[in-house]
Amino acid sequence: MKIFVTGGAGYLGSEVARQAVEAGHEVLATKLVHEPPHGRPLSLDLRDDDAVHRTLMKHGPDVVLHTAYRQADEFLENDVVRASRNVALASHRVAVRLLHLSTDLVFDGEQGAPYGEEAEPRPGSAYGQAKLDAERLVTELHPQALVIRTSLLYGKREPGPQELLAAEGAEFYLDEIRSPTRVGELAAALLELAASDVRGVLHVAGPEALSRLEFARRLGAVDPRGVPTPAGRARNVALDSKRAAFLLKTGLTGVG
Repeated sequence: MKIFVTGGAGYLGSEVARQAVEAGHEVLATKLVHEPPHGRPLSLDLRDDDAVHRTLMKHGPDVVLHTAYRQADEFLENDVVRASRNVALASHRVAVRLLHLSTDLVFDGEQGAPYGEEAEPRPGSAYGQAKLDAERLVTELHPQALVIRTSLLYGKREPGPQELLAAEGAEFYLDEIRSPTRVGELAAALLELAASDVRGVLHVAGPEALSRLEFARRLGAVDPRGVPTPAGRARNVALDSKRAAFLLKTGLTGVG
C-alpha cells in the first residue's frame, strides 16, 4: 500500500510513518519545516490547494492520513481549516481514501461524558471550533472519508509533550478529564483502518477517563499540584471508544 502521511515530522505522523515503513508499505511523508524521520519526505504546503492537488495526482497514493495540525490561534484558519479542506478536496478528486485526525475538544465538556460518535459537538475553544469546521469540510467534500477523534497522545520512547509537562512539575487541572491514548496504538489503529472501508466518525482513544492531574502522576510527575480548570476551557471530554474496540484488532490500553 502507498500511504501519504501529512505532518510526517509530527508526534503522531512520524509514528504512523515508522510503523508503515516497518510493515513494508511505501510511505510519502510531508514536511513544512522539519524533516520527517521515516518514509520519503515531500515538501508540501498544505495551505496551497493547487500544490496539494498536483502532489496527490503525481504520486497516486492508496490512502491519505491527515495528521498535520497547529494549535496556536494564529494558525487555525489556514493550517487547520484551510489545509484540511485542501487535503479533503484533493483526495476526493483523485479518488483516494482519506483518514482525517480530529480531537475530543470538538466537545465543550458540559454535555455528559463519555461522548460517543453520535453526540452533538459543541466546541468550547477556538481550537475546538477550528477542528470541528475542518471535520465538516472533510465530510462535505469527501463523503467516504473517515474522521477519527482522539485525545492526549503519549508513550513514545523519547519524551513527548505530555511526558515533558509531567517532568516539569507544572500545575495540572483537577477536573479536566480526557482519554489519554498511546501514540503507538493509535498509529497501528490508523494503519488498520486505512485498509478498511469504515467511514463517518470514529472515536479512537484510550479506555480510561483521567484528570490531567492523575495523568501527570501516572507519567511520573513528582508531587504535582492540582488546580481547578479555568473558565473557558473544556472539562470532561472523555471519549467513548467502544465502537473502535469492536471494529479493531489493535488493542487500546489504559495508562500504566
